[in-house]
Amino acid sequence: MDKISVIIPTKDRIQDVVRCLESLLTQAVPPDEILIVDGSDTKKLNSEIKLCFTGNERIKYVHSKPGLTLQRNVGISASSGDIIVFIDDDVVLEKNCLKEIMYVFNTYPRDIGGVTANIAERHQVESSLHFSDKIRDATVSQFLLSIFFLPRWGDGKFQLSGFPTFIKSGAVDEITFCEFLFGYCMAFRKEILDEFRFNENLYKYRYAEDDEFAYRLSRKYRNVYVPYAKGIHNYSSAERSLYDRRKGLMINHLCYFKKNLPQDLKHNLAFYWSVVGLFLMEAVMSIVRKDSGSLRGLWAGMREASKI
Repeated sequence: MDKISVIIPTKDRIQDVVRCLESLLTQAVPPDEILIVDGSDTKKLNSEIKLCFTGNERIKYVHSKPGLTLQRNVGISASSGDIIVFIDDDVVLEKNCLKEIMYVFNTYPRDIGGVTANIAERHQVESSLHFSDKIRDATVSQFLLSIFFLPRWGDGKFQLSGFPTFIKSGAVDEITFCEFLFGYCMAFRKEILDEFRFNENLYKYRYAEDDEFAYRLSRKYRNVYVPYAKGIHNYSSAERSLYDRRKGLMINHLCYFKKNLPQDLKHNLAFYWSVVGLFLMEAVMSIVRKDSGSLRGLWAGMREASKI
């Protein structure tokens, strides 16, 4: 039977990690080892884990330099499993999540690249949405996102701009082949990760790294979306500002596009058209939020990325 290793990269999110661990330890198919790869300045998290999970030898703590892609690679090197599962620290899994992921690996051919779970955003399972969330989910917004080749709900494939479409939680009820992988919860055979590693040049900003990795992987292997492997993504209280999030998105997406996608006319036109759309959409959202941080972040990201 395949051994399962779960890797949780984290930084300064002690309570989030504890909730994530609690959901992992109650899985119907429990992991054989759980590696906490901590990029915090101190090792307070290690003390908290020992306090909350005394004597649990499956949980291992690794201190690392900060950076999501770097920490994921550190976790790969430190793991011993046949199946490697990556989970964001602010995700809580339902009891059968790992069981459903393992079903795919045990049933489908070995040409599967990655398996991604059905992780719903917290606001999608609550009774009401924030006004800005309603705008993003509106039909007209999805139409505009499609026109500008921006991230939107869809079939999990990549667009000419390099931006992905996402399979919306609840939209499909059967295992589906896709290209994009949700970093919230994704799994791979160890040999896949011996061939593909995460791009550490993107480590400074925690955005678009899933796009970059999934795109490279999907050019050679088939990725799979599993609707029965469920969980909830809780927005961490330690989430970065809109300015940092949009700056990181712009820098990493531009670098990923230039390095990985064909640099022909149709792809470049789609990419720069998507940048125009991104600025227009964020301008509207800035008015709704009464916060111009996202626009300023995009502009700062464009300026910095143009120098790379």
